[in-house]
Amino acid sequence: MTNRRVLFIVPPTGMYIREDRCQTPIEEMKTIALRPPIDLLYSAGSTEAAGCECKLVDYPGERRSWGHLEADIREFKPQVMMMSITTPSLHKDVEAATLAKSIDPTIVTVAKGAHFNVLDREAMELYPQLDCVVRGEYEHTAAELGIGKPLAEILGITWRNAEGVITRNADRPFIDNLDSIPFPARHLAHNELYFRPDTMEMQTTIVTNRGCPHSCIYCLAPLVSGKKNRYRSTDNVVAELEECVNRYGIRSFLFRSDLFTQKKEWVIELCKKIVDRGLKIEWCSNSRVDCINAEMLEWMKKAGCWIIAYGVESGNDEMLKNIEKKATVEQARTAVRLTREAGVKSSIYLLMGLPWDTPETIEDNVKLAREIQPDFLEIFYTYPFPGTKLRQIAIEKGLLKEGDIPEDAYSNPAMGGLYLTKEQFSKLRKKSLRRIYLQPSYIWRTLRGARSPKELANYVKYGALTLKDLFSGRARNSEALKAKATE
Repeated sequence: MTNRRVLFIVPPTGMYIREDRCQTPIEEMKTIALRPPIDLLYSAGSTEAAGCECKLVDYPGERRSWGHLEADIREFKPQVMMMSITTPSLHKDVEAATLAKSIDPTIVTVAKGAHFNVLDREAMELYPQLDCVVRGEYEHTAAELGIGKPLAEILGITWRNAEGVITRNADRPFIDNLDSIPFPARHLAHNELYFRPDTMEMQTTIVTNRGCPHSCIYCLAPLVSGKKNRYRSTDNVVAELEECVNRYGIRSFLFRSDLFTQKKEWVIELCKKIVDRGLKIEWCSNSRVDCINAEMLEWMKKAGCWIIAYGVESGNDEMLKNIEKKATVEQARTAVRLTREAGVKSSIYLLMGLPWDTPETIEDNVKLAREIQPDFLEIFYTYPFPGTKLRQIAIEKGLLKEGDIPEDAYSNPAMGGLYLTKEQFSKLRKKSLRRIYLQPSYIWRTLRGARSPKELANYVKYGALTLKDLFSGRARNSEALKAKATE
């Protein structure tokens, strides 16, 4: 042991998925469940392997406050504190560094998140309470920070010296051999906090591969993980699954990747090994609509895959070209059909708030969703993340000012478009979801798909919450009109 202590935290600033390429505030997203802070768990695993004592706290997930964070800092006395940051919550998140410095100015305050891959120097200038920010992959960086390696010698960080001079060290290369990374330090987490929303069973995240060769204009994956899809060996993935089952009693998994199904042979090999080991698990994954086929789906179903999330994004082929998706509406139809035929559920994501959106393109989204009838659906507002082509376009077209960091994201529009305002987007999203969710066939299929009374009760619960949210704006508008009429 080095006798050095490292505190890894999710700041007490709200419930977000904090996975760099996925930075979703989930409190208003009824179909999205809280996930374990897998990036911090990986960082803690590598830092423990280097000999440090680690503590990890997900303050929002554990319903803990700023007062609890203060108490933990005073009691644990860390030499290093690493924070998981999202772009929308950045300004609030860094207050954790302010608190740490007020307790012990010698604590090295570290922030990680995709934001710093691009706006690292700007963040360091804006927030003097930060000692350094991490760029790129974080496991080796976290371990080197933990053992006290001089900041000037650590790749992939931007840091501040004692005189306040900010230095941007050379980039850290992507890790080619993902099997070399220690498993996430799940023993530091309250694993019971993270569950499947349909069954309430404990669920954790398994990172199967990193990187995506595509260049969708809104997506952070190429920036965060590179354009080469780096796969773990199937034996290494199965070993982690077995650890989760045998040590932690977890049998439900989210296979997180930038593109899980790109390599058909790898997917089928993994599925065969899950079956051969008799793991009896359930899991979900993502896929593009243009790289799925019946054979792969058959093996995924055998190995426990119960749902696949597809980034359909739009029901309009011209919009798909604008966002450089390199997929078609017809491929979306085929993917959902094949998935249903394989006995696997489908979840699709649609985008709203693109610069070119019109009432007609949004209507195309609704028509497609009503036609293909996925099992689950969510409409996300696009977010102009630093480093993406979408952000450049938004600035060039005057939809966003240089330096603007919108706090609204995903469930609220971050910006207006060329033809629709933020207020119009908000109304159209609720209207669109009502038209999709309230189809009798959709309601019947959802309820019929429940496999137990408990699961049925959860579908009813989340459905009621969703409908309450979708009609709340209409009620408030009605009340406002009544008040106006009586003035």
